[in-house]
Amino acid sequence: MGALHGVRLCGTVPVIAAAEDLVAATSDLELNEKNGECFQQQAEAVVAAQGAFLDVCREDLSYATKRWQLLRRYKERRFLRQQIGR
Repeated sequence: MGALHGVRLCGTVPVIAAAEDLVAATSDLELNEKNGECFQQQAEAVVAAQGAFLDVCREDLSYATKRWQLLRRYKERRFLRQQIGR
């Protein structure tokens, strides 16, 4: 739950939704389940939710250049040129 609150604090909407799905799947996992088939389905749901969460996080942390990052880089270069010119 602490990790979920951390994600809620600084995560984007898709990351928060995936984290909440992962927490819900994890809380549904009954470790004392007597029925092996039912436990296997619950465990597979947790693994699927974990995979979805990691995929959303990877997409969110993508290193592909976005339009706003180009503007930031231009401003950074201009600033560095001004610093060298001083």
